[in-house]
Formats: sequence, structure tokens, C-alpha cells
Amino acid sequence: MRNLFVYPLLLLASLLLTACAGLSQYSVSESEIEKSLYTLLEQKTPQLSQGLVQTRIDNLRLAIGPDNRQVVRLDLQGETAINALVARFPARLDLVIEGRPVYDRQQNAIYLRDLNLLQSKVNAFGYQGDMSAASVGMMQLVRAVLENQPVYRLDDSRYGWLTKAPIAMDITPGRLVFSPRFSD
Repeated sequence: MRNLFVYPLLLLASLLLTACAGLSQYSVSESEIEKSLYTLLEQKTPQLSQGLVQTRIDNLRLAIGPDNRQVVRLDLQGETAINALVARFPARLDLVIEGRPVYDRQQNAIYLRDLNLLQSKVNAFGYQGDMSAASVGMMQLVRAVLENQPVYRLDDSRYGWLTKAPIAMDITPGRLVFSPRFSD
């Protein structure tokens, strides 16, 4: 007779815990991070320009968890130009970069770390092709900005619990999902 009350009570408790866990999840979509990242890069464009070399980013596409991998992939298109005294020498760049998203609990923000250049295409002076060696300088500048600035800040007003509880960030195709995790 006693077991008749224990099992329903355990079932009700597990259902409540499951419901609470579902309510306390927070996910961030590709488009949200892409918008935030584009704004960051627009603000940091002066850092991407050094001396006579000016760089601008025209287009950005972001993919979270491509091919079910635990990375974020960025496809950046832009222009870098050398401004000489009498002429301007532009080059169109198309960079594909991958990085590992990292959640910083104290900053309540997402950073991209361990950035790697996967592909680099250049279109300049009639030449079109791979220019990975020439993109090394551009990658140093991109790393300086992206690895040290958050690409997204989580909303403290709605999800303040993220800074107060141990959480896990799971990477799923198209989303970063945050949920309480008290043990692994």
C-alpha cells in the first residue's frame, strides 16, 4: 500500500523537474549571433585597418554546428585595400574561418576561440584564387578582435539564472543551447 503513494509521488516530482528544466533553457540562434557579430565587426573596423591598409567586411554568414561538429563557421567577404599616394589597390577577400564557441559565465557572454582559417580566396588585379599565405595578416587582425571581444552577450534581464547556476552550453545545428547542469 505504501508503494502506491511513493511511485506516483516520484513520478510527479520527476515531471516537475523535467518541466522546470525545459523552462530554464536558453538558446541563441545563428541569426542572433550573426547580427551581434556583424555589429561588433563594424565597430572594430578601425582595428582591422593599419596604416595605408584599409579593410572592411561587407558580408558575414555564420553557421553553428555545421556537419554536427562542435564549432562555429564564419564566411566573411570584404575588401582590403592599399591606399598609396597616387592610387588605391583593392582586393576582394573571401575567408572561411572556424572557431570554438566558449561561454564566459562572469561576462555572461559568448566568445569565439581557437580560430582557424579554412579557406581564403582573393580577387585582385585580375587574379582569382587561393591566397592563404597573404591572408595571415588578416587572420591575425580577425583573431585579435574575435578572440578578445564577446560575439554575443546573453540577456541578463530574462536569464539572470545563467550567472548564478552551473550551466552547460550545447552546440546543436543552428543554435547554442544553455541549460542547468549540476553534474556530468
